[in-house]
Amino acid sequence: MLTQEQINEDWSVRSDNYNRYVEEEFATERPAKWLERIEKYAPEGHPLKILDAGCGPGFFSVLLSKAGHKVTGIDGSEGMLEHARENARHFGVTPELMQGDFGALPFADNTFDLVISRNVTHIIRDHLKVYGEWLRVLRPEGVLLIFDANWHLPYQPGSVREEAIRRERLGLEKYHRGYTHDGSYEYIDSALNPENYAVFGMAQRPDFDAGVLAQLPCKDVSFERDVTEELWSEREKLFYGATPLYMLRAVKR
Repeated sequence: MLTQEQINEDWSVRSDNYNRYVEEEFATERPAKWLERIEKYAPEGHPLKILDAGCGPGFFSVLLSKAGHKVTGIDGSEGMLEHARENARHFGVTPELMQGDFGALPFADNTFDLVISRNVTHIIRDHLKVYGEWLRVLRPEGVLLIFDANWHLPYQPGSVREEAIRRERLGLEKYHRGYTHDGSYEYIDSALNPENYAVFGMAQRPDFDAGVLAQLPCKDVSFERDVTEELWSEREKLFYGATPLYMLRAVKR
């Protein structure tokens, strides 16, 4: 089993590639759509104290800081954080960016109004522990917003894998490049049942996550299975349409 240090290093290796995606995204109209959606489902009030859990190159940290909120971003990968700091400087904002374990947070109970994450929860091994920690640092009536996808299913035999491979072939034919950091095929030649997705098996998300949250002190758990229309580029929709981005929301009791 990979150690946390190995996982952090892997994400540092991928950080340049992931940051290019964020830079491209900032150059589109999608940040405004992201902000509109987030503020629609966030608690009332301004500015909010926000934790960007697994902040990566800082897309949410920068976006929400630009909107006037007080943001803390935490990530285990120093490579990701270097890009987050660069992006914050570029946009003239000063979120607090720190290296650490988002499953063992160095914050007091009831610190934040909103905890948010994107494309992070699929790498968690113990969702009950981590989601419990995120809820711990939320104030009562604070909101948890998770954006992620069924990234594990293309690595399981079945219709989702077949569709993901079909889309990858079409995407490579149209755009001549995918989203991997090293030019490799993401699904076409991939192995089945990778260790890093073993926790899910064939589970469907966000149903899996809602089941975890049902065991924790939260309420009003709801989700949208597909929010890609407004938040993904046409290229993303082609490559990843077999596993659309979902949004899950929960309120701390």
